[in-house]
Amino acid sequence: MPRDLARSLQRTLAHLKAPPTRGGKFQLPLPTHFRPTPAFVQVKDRIPFWHVAPGDRVKLVKGGKEVKGKVGVVDRVDRETNRVYLKEPEFSVKKRQFNEYPGQQLEPDHQATGDAGGTYLTPRPFHVANLRLQVRDGEHEYTATRVRKSKVTWDRRLRRFAWKRYVLVPELGTTDEAGWRELPWPKEDVPTTTPSARDMTETNTLGTWLPDLSSLSLSPTRLPRSPVRPISLAAGAPPELQVSPLDLGGQWNSRANRTKRYNAAKARSKARGKEVMKTRSHDASRSKAAQQLEAEVLL
Repeated sequence: MPRDLARSLQRTLAHLKAPPTRGGKFQLPLPTHFRPTPAFVQVKDRIPFWHVAPGDRVKLVKGGKEVKGKVGVVDRVDRETNRVYLKEPEFSVKKRQFNEYPGQQLEPDHQATGDAGGTYLTPRPFHVANLRLQVRDGEHEYTATRVRKSKVTWDRRLRRFAWKRYVLVPELGTTDEAGWRELPWPKEDVPTTTPSARDMTETNTLGTWLPDLSSLSLSPTRLPRSPVRPISLAAGAPPELQVSPLDLGGQWNSRANRTKRYNAAKARSKARGKEVMKTRSHDASRSKAAQQLEAEVLL
């Protein structure tokens, strides 16, 4: 299952690409009972490098009375519309649930019956300009007023962009220095896998594991020009290691032998060309000497 890049740190600048001809702003509209569709944002108005990542604690400074001033955790970001989705249910909106969509979850206190009674919560998008990052300093939490970033580089190991972000907290400023603080990125949830019965454990490593070559076939599809002689990799080796060169890549049509024959033929052709050029130069010098001798006799 591919990773949801909306719930991870920024990797590429794919959100700055222009939408395709069929899609983008003029794509087919989705039903309103699925989720609210944010307004389309032109490519030139999208944010290249984001300072908000999934897992950050942010404060909503603009919105309705029921959500303004509340703090939430970023669930995912939509870089194509400059919107952010929060995890808390108070940042969601109610939607009707029809009988033909039974997959949505009803509220625990739901008592009504019929099509109009079923409701569910769906995430509500907020513009990133209406959010402020929260900075933790000891037991207190402050709201940052400004954000700036360092030089952007490309991390080859993680295959994503990397930069540091700095926030301005007026409450942490002193007379000697401003309140700029480095805000570390949240820890990203990397999917992990549990070992199964087929996975190799620490005790069964390559140092103690020996391959079973008893099932290999010693009858080649094409006999080599030289006779096949069984070899032994070590004195007193077990029978499964008494194999033929055919099983070790010694066939006539193997890649190593074909490369060796090609290089030998190329060397012979190069040596033959040198001999031809040497003969031609020798004949040319002899003909030139004969022409000079003939000219002297005519004189």
